[in-house]
Amino acid sequence: MKRISVKHAVVLGIILIFLLVAAPWAVRYYRFAATHVSTDDAYVEGPVVLISPRVPGVVTKVYVQDNWLVKAGDPLLTLDPTDYEVKVEQARARLDRARLQVDQQFAELQAAQANLRLVQDQLAQEQRDFQFAQMQEAKGKSSQQAFEQAELSYRAAQTNVALAQANVARIRATLGGDVEDHSRYDLPAVKEAEAELKEAELELSYCVVAAPLAGAITRLNVHVGRHVQAGEPLLSIVPLQGLFVIANFKETQLTDVRVGQPAEVTADIYPDYVFRGHVDSISLGTGAAFSLLPPENATGNWVKVVQRVPVKIIFDTPPPPDKQLRVGLSAEASVNISDVHGPVVSALTQKRAVGATESLPQTAPTP
Repeated sequence: MKRISVKHAVVLGIILIFLLVAAPWAVRYYRFAATHVSTDDAYVEGPVVLISPRVPGVVTKVYVQDNWLVKAGDPLLTLDPTDYEVKVEQARARLDRARLQVDQQFAELQAAQANLRLVQDQLAQEQRDFQFAQMQEAKGKSSQQAFEQAELSYRAAQTNVALAQANVARIRATLGGDVEDHSRYDLPAVKEAEAELKEAELELSYCVVAAPLAGAITRLNVHVGRHVQAGEPLLSIVPLQGLFVIANFKETQLTDVRVGQPAEVTADIYPDYVFRGHVDSISLGTGAAFSLLPPENATGNWVKVVQRVPVKIIFDTPPPPDKQLRVGLSAEASVNISDVHGPVVSALTQKRAVGATESLPQTAPTP
C-alpha cells in the first residue's frame, strides 16, 4: 500500500481544517440565501420640502445658511411688510366704514319703524272718524262733503301705512332680511369687509417665512434685497427624521416579498453598521414604467430586460446620532422572505395613519 507523504498529509490537513472552518459559514450563507433577497440598488430617500414665499416682496433679512438645523416654526427669512401693513390699514378702515353704514341703516330702520307705528295709529284714528261719519251720514246728521272728507282722510292714512311698511321692508332688505340683533354685525357687507381684513392680515403674516418642520437647510438661494415672487423656491429643508430606503429589487426577486417582512440595510457611508427595518410597501409599477420616457415595447426590435420594482423600507428605530443618514446615499438592502403571509399591496404607514384594521384587497374585485 502506497504511503502518503508528509507533504501531502499537511496539505490534506490544511484542506480539512479549511473545510471544517468554512462549513459553518457556508451553511449560514446557504440559509441566508434561501430566506433572503438582496440588492445593492438601494438609496436613502426622504421628503425634501421646498420653501417658497406665499406673497411677493423684497427680502429684508435671512436668518439661516446652508446646512443649518432649524426647528418647526423657526423664522427663515422676512419680506418688507410696508405694503401689506398699508393694505391692513385700508381693510380695517373699510370694515369701520361698513360698520358705520350698518349702524346708520339700523338707525334708519328704527326711525322707519317708529314712523310706521305713528301712521298706523293715525290710520286707526281715521278709521274711527270714517266709521262715525258713515253713521252720521246714514242718519242725515252730516253733510255729504264731511263724509267725503272723512273717507279721503281714511284712504290717505291707508296709503301712508303702506308707504311706511314698504320703507321698513326696503331697509330690512338692505340689512339682509329680518335682522334685529346687530351687536355682532352679522351682515353681508360687514362679513365681506371682515374677510378683506383677514386676508390682508394673512398676507402681512406671510412676510415672515417660517420652517414648516424640523430639519437641515439645503440649496439656499436667496439674499437680502432680492425681490421674490410668490411660489418661487428659495431653499429646501431635509428632515432629520422620517428618512427611508427605496430598494429596487429585480422582478424575479419579488415572488415572496411581502409587506411587513423584516429588512436589513447597510449604507455605504457606514459599512459596518446594520440598520433594522421592515418592508412598508411595494410599488405597483416598475421604475421604467414611471420614467420620463417609458419604454415602448411594442415598437422596434424588442430585447427583454429584467425590470426593477421599488420597495419602500422603513426603519424600525431612528438612526443613532453618530449614524446620521442623508438623502441620496447608496445602500444595500436585504429582506427576510421566510414569512409570506403578509399583503403585497397595502402600506403599513397608511394603516397607522387611518387606523385601519384590515389590509387592502390584493386583487381588484371582479366586475
